[in-house]
Amino acid sequence: MSPRITAVKAFRIGSKKDYVEWVGLRPPQMPERAPSASIRRALAANTGRHICAYPIELEALLIQVTVDDGNVGWGEAHSPPVPRVSQALVEDLLGPLLIGQDPLAIEAQWDRLYHSMRLRGHSTGFMMEALAGVDLALWDLKGKILGQPIYKLLGGPYSWYNVSDTQEPPRVPCYASGLPGATIEERLHNAETLVKQGFSAIKLSIGRGSYEDDLCLVETVAEALAGRADLLVDAHGCYDVRTAIPAARRMEAAGVRWLEDPLPPEDLDAYASLCAAVDLAIANGETECTRWQFLEKLRRGAADIILPDICRAGGISEGRRIADVADLFGVPWCAHVSSSSWPHRLAALHLAVATPNFLICEWPNPLVPNPLALGQQDLVTCKDGYLYLPPGNGLGWEIDEEWLAAYVIQE
Repeated sequence: MSPRITAVKAFRIGSKKDYVEWVGLRPPQMPERAPSASIRRALAANTGRHICAYPIELEALLIQVTVDDGNVGWGEAHSPPVPRVSQALVEDLLGPLLIGQDPLAIEAQWDRLYHSMRLRGHSTGFMMEALAGVDLALWDLKGKILGQPIYKLLGGPYSWYNVSDTQEPPRVPCYASGLPGATIEERLHNAETLVKQGFSAIKLSIGRGSYEDDLCLVETVAEALAGRADLLVDAHGCYDVRTAIPAARRMEAAGVRWLEDPLPPEDLDAYASLCAAVDLAIANGETECTRWQFLEKLRRGAADIILPDICRAGGISEGRRIADVADLFGVPWCAHVSSSSWPHRLAALHLAVATPNFLICEWPNPLVPNPLALGQQDLVTCKDGYLYLPPGNGLGWEIDEEWLAAYVIQE
């Protein structure tokens, strides 16, 4: 008889580490700190048309699913800056719907949970992030019950993700995301450090300075990295199509590999025009949450590379379907990974090695230890621009209960 789900819990975890300090972004108008009484609910300034507001302090939402045979699975919902919303969805809606259900029937459970709010139009945002966290926990649980890592349950690994013909764990190409520094000199110094660490691709964030200053910064960094590492540029939706086209042409001339999120995500016509106007690869998709949204984007030629976030886009189950849709159009996908704990990062890696059209994985700010690593900084080996999956069943992660207790937000 199959095991049955007996409990679903959500834990908000937080770090005293400042988010914008961690990613190296602090524009002059951004407050240094919020008052202590409301510090976790304060938001960094969202100027212009940036696609999101950032939290002052790092938080994440961990999901625990327990079955009657004692096995436990862990997931994560990517829900800054207000994980309390996803927590309420998990505890008050999704969790009760799962009690007594078969944890191995993941596709069926995903479908039940997705349809629970479809009538109300909740097919994106917090609902999908909460569903993603539960989905990750179910995949982790299935791997533990069946004694297999998730990438094998998904049918992988594809051979080109293996280090060699030995029994070493699969590896995934990655890029260093975030090039902090208050000056160009500091950014160039950090770029040199990342190249010495073996990264062959580095992403630079722009959109907070003037149009010309941003482009000069891109050109300076691209020149410094030329022939040694690819430069990726994330514009956070700061352009419109009239400014994006000449900006993209200058970046293309400078040797930039891709331009990410240059436009507001809703403007698919502008994205299609931009993709048609330039040879530089246009990457986007961290705001989309379902295969239907990506299908529309790809039908209209509005992306050369898609960037779904596994902890936002419905989890591993929907992430695999999104990858399949992109493959029909000959479009590669890359894993969007930002502030998070281990379930988020590991889920992206497992799906990456089990899909044929995966390109590269984001690895946030490798110059600074992850504030939400729960005492396990070295769980994933990062070497010479590759991430090596840890051994073990499910996600390959076991939580340290003492560290969890220290990070849980009790309010």
